[in-house]
Amino acid sequence: MITAFLLVTAEREALGTLGPRLAACPGVTEVYTTTGEVDFIAKAAVADLEALADLVQDHLALIDGILATSTHLAMRRYNPVELSAAYDLGVD
Repeated sequence: MITAFLLVTAEREALGTLGPRLAACPGVTEVYTTTGEVDFIAKAAVADLEALADLVQDHLALIDGILATSTHLAMRRYNPVELSAAYDLGVD
């Protein structure tokens, strides 16, 4: 399973409607509106790089209102709750 974060810059007119359209894309598990340089961050969980390419090229590229995207692959996941539970079990 590959996790990726898709940073999306939108046209101003699309800001109110783009979130649900991003969330409807296959593999997208969460979408957040953000402050800063990008307008949305979408989290995707896909089977492999081919599925990620399909998501970006065959789905996101067809959504009106997207000006630009930047795709970032997750390499390691750190979760404070899971780390705490592991230490409680004696796993170092």
